[in-house]
Amino acid sequence: MGDIAFHGDPAIKAMAQERLHRHVAAGSFVYFPAWEDGEANVIGAVVEADDTPLYAETLGYPIALAETLPKFVNDGFRQRDDAAAFAEAWLARTPVGADLSRIVSQLVLDLLDDAGLAAITSRHPELERCRRGIMDLHRRAIDGETLDRKAWKTLRLAAVAATDGIGDAPVDRQAGNVVEAAAWPGTMRTVLRDTLSGSGTLHLTLSLAEIGWTTENESRVFHIREQAEKDGYKAEFSGLDRLYAILDADHPALATGFRQRLQRMEESSAKCRAVAWHAIELMERAPLVAPAPIRANAEA
Repeated sequence: MGDIAFHGDPAIKAMAQERLHRHVAAGSFVYFPAWEDGEANVIGAVVEADDTPLYAETLGYPIALAETLPKFVNDGFRQRDDAAAFAEAWLARTPVGADLSRIVSQLVLDLLDDAGLAAITSRHPELERCRRGIMDLHRRAIDGETLDRKAWKTLRLAAVAATDGIGDAPVDRQAGNVVEAAAWPGTMRTVLRDTLSGSGTLHLTLSLAEIGWTTENESRVFHIREQAEKDGYKAEFSGLDRLYAILDADHPALATGFRQRLQRMEESSAKCRAVAWHAIELMERAPLVAPAPIRANAEA
């Protein structure tokens, strides 16, 4: 059964939960690598390999959802305990036998149906036409319609052409990249991951622009930190505390901006986290597929 959670078998869910919890309890659950030296991420802990397709095949998750799961964990949860709790909730709250075939398109549709994205694409009529057309394809897929691959390809090529025609406006091109990434059916392995990544990049760019944080500021902080490492400056501090001490002492205006930058980065992480929890909520509400009847032995 494709895209049916745990193939309708509670034993498969129990196996996955036991393997994941074993790593969480042992402290060997990590963000990455997937499977190395006894440590494992959200994929490797279950299939005991760096093999996302095997995870999807074994547990009945859509490949695009499995492909995005490490991004949910890595980008949405900065503390490992929180990441582990989410990973366990992912399995625990997925109902055995849930039909997950529409989840990917539902999530992609939500990412496209975004006021910030629409405000930019509306400045470019052809790109806005593509955004709306791709949303319509995902809606039709959610409704159970089997769509011709040519319909996706036509809009995808149109989105690429529209983005190429935007010029050098970085934010507008980022918006175009989101639309392009979404122009695939939910069965395409990277459609959700790439759309989520593009959306996150776009919104973080807009957010950092609001506080006036630039690539030049980023470069200055990098070089200040690098020089301090060479000179042993403020060595009585470590990690982020050391950087704060350096910036506060010598670059107070940059220190203020850097703190605002970190806050905006956390807000970006919260957006990814919200999508991750929403994915679980959608799976909880997905229709259940009745297990196939067990056929009696013909010789019985």
